[in-house]
Amino acid sequence: MKYNIKESGILSTGSTSTGSNVLAPTVVYRTLQEAVRKNLVFRPMAALLIGPNEIPGPAVKISLQDPDSLIVHEVAEGAELPFAQETYSQVTLTPVKYGVTIGITREMIEDSQFSVVEKNAATAGYALADKEDSLVADDLSTNAGSTVTGGATLSLANITEAMEDLEAAGYMATDMIVGTEVASDIRNLAGLTTANLSITSSDLMVSLLGNIFGMNVVVSRNVTAKNALLIDRNHAYAIAEKRPVTLERFDDFMRDTHHVVATIRLATGVLQSSAIAKITTT
Repeated sequence: MKYNIKESGILSTGSTSTGSNVLAPTVVYRTLQEAVRKNLVFRPMAALLIGPNEIPGPAVKISLQDPDSLIVHEVAEGAELPFAQETYSQVTLTPVKYGVTIGITREMIEDSQFSVVEKNAATAGYALADKEDSLVADDLSTNAGSTVTGGATLSLANITEAMEDLEAAGYMATDMIVGTEVASDIRNLAGLTTANLSITSSDLMVSLLGNIFGMNVVVSRNVTAKNALLIDRNHAYAIAEKRPVTLERFDDFMRDTHHVVATIRLATGVLQSSAIAKITTT
């Protein structure tokens, strides 16, 4: 196709004298607008965070003291004291490897205006952390000791019933992790004054809604949108990390490609199901 330069300096295709088909230069802004990321909330709430140095083999066994297993008896004067001892149970966590390999050609690196290797590596690290967060959310939802079935929207009665379930088992609700629709219900919930709702932090990155009846209330996109999870963080779940998020780089010279390998070995598990209550809404 023949191109003509008009006196005005506009580059046109020459197929029209009006210059309506203009070939305008395209400018790519040099700062990458990153995709939105989920707020990852579960790691700080783990009752146990077991690191690689504490997992010498392929799995780790956590011993749990059974509640109320040692009974004290009334003893008559001169009578023999009865024998008793507490009992224990165990939870075994077996870390599993999760990972991804990212291949980036030399041409992509040469032609990109962004540091594509570093950007992809950072995204891979986040994706592995998000995997851990989602595993915890699934564990808590699947193994909750009690479930409160709510209506179309969350109510104060739903919250207090779930708290009562934990308290009846001897636990205290320290945290309430809610899906996005339940978060909306809370923001529109009547009677927040009586619910003792207050904003306790300006750190929006942790999605802290506030405080209800002494519980920290946070939003998580890894929790089902219509659900809420109440936990006693001192007893609810553990995370065993055999290998932390690890990024390794190697070059494939035959294909002229750079690779980033991102891996993690971890397991999550519920310690006491009675320390978890779930609220579902429709």
